[in-house]
Amino acid sequence: MAYLLDPPPGRSPLTRRGFLQLAALGSLGAAVAACAPSPTGGAPAAKPPAKPAASGAPAAPASAATGEWERVLAAAKQEGRLVLAGPPGDLYRNALVAFEKAYPDIKVEFSGGSGRDLAPRLMAEREAGQYLVDVHVGGPETANSQFKPRGVLDPIKPAIIAPDILDDARWVSGFDAGFMDKEGQYIYGFQGYIAPIVHVNRDVVPESELSRMEQLADPRWRGKISWNDPRVPGYGSANAGHLLMVLGEDWLRRAYQQDVTVVVDLRQQVEWMVRGQYPIGVGIDETHLEAYRAQGLGQNVRPLDYGSEAGQRMSPAWGNAMLVNRAPHPNAARVYLNWLLSKEGQTTWVQVTAQNSRRVDVEGPPATAPDQKAKYRIVNHEDYNHYISEAQAAARDIFK
Repeated sequence: MAYLLDPPPGRSPLTRRGFLQLAALGSLGAAVAACAPSPTGGAPAAKPPAKPAASGAPAAPASAATGEWERVLAAAKQEGRLVLAGPPGDLYRNALVAFEKAYPDIKVEFSGGSGRDLAPRLMAEREAGQYLVDVHVGGPETANSQFKPRGVLDPIKPAIIAPDILDDARWVSGFDAGFMDKEGQYIYGFQGYIAPIVHVNRDVVPESELSRMEQLADPRWRGKISWNDPRVPGYGSANAGHLLMVLGEDWLRRAYQQDVTVVVDLRQQVEWMVRGQYPIGVGIDETHLEAYRAQGLGQNVRPLDYGSEAGQRMSPAWGNAMLVNRAPHPNAARVYLNWLLSKEGQTTWVQVTAQNSRRVDVEGPPATAPDQKAKYRIVNHEDYNHYISEAQAAARDIFK
């Protein structure tokens, strides 16, 4: 297995923040202005990404079987709406509801929240005989641990109409490499970016004192670390699982024992970091950081040891598509999935979120882009989920 330890050769070091500034020139500028941060600082000028396709009468997906597409689209228009459960925050809402611009006859009812909040509600509804959700976009851990075992999900591939979506040449490591479940059927990670594990406010903790991940277990950092709750599914436990996989259980337990402040509220964690109360943050949601940077705060928050195997990981984050079975609007769900995984849908996702797509024909921020030729050991994949489960168990031992 390979890890991308440096930006791919031949690409300019355009940061995610620089990418946002450029994307603001496109038709989604208003939405992009509120989104994701840079891992490294300023950026040189570069050509802005292509604008999403204009709204209006949608064309069939490239190379689609025309008769089947027209039949499904007509039925979807009759249904008239799609119920979508997605990630929390307006950023993801903007990216996912942009579907309506291409398909104005299908209205999206969006509800946002983490998987750990969605799962109890969705399961309670289904136990009561209510099947209300068509599509879920979110993290893979809850889906693998709760939705898949309970038979909540339908396979992805049978719903795809456009052959270009299944073309291995259009995806990092091929199309099937995006599945986050062992069966390779139900949970499709379309997003793929090289994510930092830990961030540090360098106004408070200079790099001369903390530059390597291994140093995080040094007692001098006791009481200075916040950690997105590693006991439950989310960024915090996924990053903990990666650290367990790379640095081992002994190191992880020592890091947990640093008088760590466990936090559930992702926005609160970023606020603590930028204000210096807890200048070291594990598992922060970078999309919240940009809002503070827009106010002149957090300008010197940087990833720790970014470029090392321990300091970064390939992550699908919230960018995983799932079809909920017994959907109330099955044709709209199918149209939506084909749009989301198309070049147009992925371009919209990248422009709004400033996260990279696994589609190689969609340009994202080069500094966090995956290597198109690399093979990644992704801790979010069900094959490696045991690292996350073990990291959660260790956290529950320590954080009572």
